[in-house]
Amino acid sequence: DKMASPEGKRALVVTLALAACVAVDGFGSSSLAAVGGGRLGRLQSISLRRESGKAGRSLGKLMMQGGWSPEERERREQARIAREQKIIREREERQRRLAEYDQGFKEGLKTKPLDIESDGDGFVMKDGNFGENAGGLFGWANNNPSSKNAIYDTEFIQSAAGGGNVGEMMVAMRGKGKTAEGKEVQIQGKEGPITIYYRQFGEIVEGGPTPVLMCHGVLDHSWSWRELMGLLAAEGIPCIALDMPGAGYSAWPQPGMGFDYNEESIKSCYSQFCQAVGLEKVSLMAQGFIYPQYATLWALENPSLVERLCLLNTPLLPGTEMPFPLKQYQIPIVQNFVAQDAMRAERFLEAGCAYAMDVEDAERFREPFLESMMPGLAMVDVMSKADYNGLLQRVYEGMYMSEMPQLVAWGTQDKYLNAADAQSFCQATGTTFKGLEGTAGFQAQMDYALSVANAVKSFLR
Repeated sequence: DKMASPEGKRALVVTLALAACVAVDGFGSSSLAAVGGGRLGRLQSISLRRESGKAGRSLGKLMMQGGWSPEERERREQARIAREQKIIREREERQRRLAEYDQGFKEGLKTKPLDIESDGDGFVMKDGNFGENAGGLFGWANNNPSSKNAIYDTEFIQSAAGGGNVGEMMVAMRGKGKTAEGKEVQIQGKEGPITIYYRQFGEIVEGGPTPVLMCHGVLDHSWSWRELMGLLAAEGIPCIALDMPGAGYSAWPQPGMGFDYNEESIKSCYSQFCQAVGLEKVSLMAQGFIYPQYATLWALENPSLVERLCLLNTPLLPGTEMPFPLKQYQIPIVQNFVAQDAMRAERFLEAGCAYAMDVEDAERFREPFLESMMPGLAMVDVMSKADYNGLLQRVYEGMYMSEMPQLVAWGTQDKYLNAADAQSFCQATGTTFKGLEGTAGFQAQMDYALSVANAVKSFLR
């Protein structure tokens, strides 16, 4: 009867609900909150919370007294030991690898590559990076003495080029090529004046020897002429070497905007430079690719300004093959990659020579390409606009027809250009040929400046 009343039914529902909560939640108070909100529910909730608290305290007391079974405790202890041993092994392996690397590096400093032979203060390269020795599209770049010898050269490692990031490298090498003989003038570009950096050794004296205007090739600049300039100046022959726009320490105008790197603009640069410096008569000396061809044509077209022509290692005979590293500046897509290679200049120049390049020299050729992307873009523009085969044919015809005194002085260890081709050219055009004494390659003025000076000084007086 009592269960039939409303209060009895409510009590029965609450009791059943509490029983379900206990079965699921283990006396948890959260389940009780969901039970009906009558007075009976509140009282039973309080009662069950007390029981839940007692149960929790009993479980904690059981664990404090070592409630894990012996097997569980053993399993957990073994897992802890295994973790610690793994950490120790990994740490020891890292230390071993670091020590192994450090030892190998130290041993490497005591040795040198087998294909480099000592020759006084430098190295002689027995086999150049050309022909079958060059591998892959960009493989040539690492196949040269400075790259092979870098890890063995403590001077290189301790220099700006040998360590640190690009920013640190630039701070360490910036402006070191602007030495005491350096000067600046301005010529007119497309959008305004362009600063031209040049070097001068010796004073120009009225009635004295005609000053020598020295013109570099692509990827080169006036730094390569310094030693030869000093030797000729000591003989009383004043020398001036300029950095072309986009090269060395001259301004780096944007192609097509500040300067057009085509034949007309390059020839105009030579004329404007002579006028800005006050050169009324010069002897022209040139070495390298592309710019020397333009300079030679400019000289032949201006006999009232250029008195005599002296060429070092430069392509002469029509049909002479252009080195693949230079061809890459003419290949779409590839040219965008090679233009950003800051070490490309030093590697190209060195690969054609007989000696490994000094670190200081390498830094001078690398510096412009680290400072800005414009020298690389200038290279792409120069090479894209140059009709290489056409230039060689015009130089051949021009020198054959010219009555200007002409001399070719040749480093016979050139890895890019054949001495026999140069001799054939000279025989066909009536040009005097002199093979340099000693070991000299593509950049003869850097390989053996004294030999060059001895070969050309009488001609230039």
